[in-house]
Amino acid sequence: MARSEYVKWLFNLRMVMVLTILIPTREMIIIPMSRAAQEMGQPLNAFETCIAAANSGVVLLLLPLIYLVLTASFPTADENMLFYIVRMGRKNWILGEMLFQLMSVLSYCLMVVVLIVVQTAGTSFWANGWSIAVTDFDKMDYALTGFHMGTLLPPNLFYQMPPYKALFLSYFLLALFLLFCSMAFLWGCLCGRKLLAFFLVIAQIVLGCGMCEVKHVLMWIFPFCHSVLTVHYQKYFRKYAFPPNISVLLFLSVLTILAVLCYRKAKKVNLDMIGGDVFL
Repeated sequence: MARSEYVKWLFNLRMVMVLTILIPTREMIIIPMSRAAQEMGQPLNAFETCIAAANSGVVLLLLPLIYLVLTASFPTADENMLFYIVRMGRKNWILGEMLFQLMSVLSYCLMVVVLIVVQTAGTSFWANGWSIAVTDFDKMDYALTGFHMGTLLPPNLFYQMPPYKALFLSYFLLALFLLFCSMAFLWGCLCGRKLLAFFLVIAQIVLGCGMCEVKHVLMWIFPFCHSVLTVHYQKYFRKYAFPPNISVLLFLSVLTILAVLCYRKAKKVNLDMIGGDVFL
């Protein structure tokens, strides 16, 4: 079941939308960071642009929106799906759908990382250390150009951890958030409210992004804010603004609850109500 859904998702014509993430990341992150590195005569770390993208408000707003559009037609309700359900039963079907969501989220995050890394890989180094361009650019006269490296890679990341850890945590939190959005959407589909669930998930993404940008005290009630690694740390002190381990725990708890709800709901759902694309 998971393999069937994954193949349909992977070869969907909408998959070209993943390429649209190249435009904001290149214009807002890759080009400015590359120019700063050239001015200092120092190479960037190969993953620094990826880390910056995973902590940029604009890019983080686009990533889940694009993913939701890519998965808007799932779970599918064609003849093959009905045949699968008859053969394997509803329990195995819903477990297959959950496995497909996990596979698609991991593949999507990997695509994003690869698409960003290949643009700077030829002029970057791969060691587990921050580049001088990132750590020292804002201390030099180069910062008089108007560009501040701290707006893309703030000190509360490179003062707290090495880049490989920042890369893993950034995309692990992003993957958990995408999985949360996908599971919430699946729950809405099983309840026969596919369109409503789609727009509610989008609404919490947009509202969460806004709260995260203004650093409002209520931002931690929005799942989106828990997916942004940089807001978990203070700027200089080794003290959490909000422990990232707690964010991971909250995501896993909510995902477990949603998985149980979906599993139980699948036993009695009307299959005629779950199919169809929200855009059709």
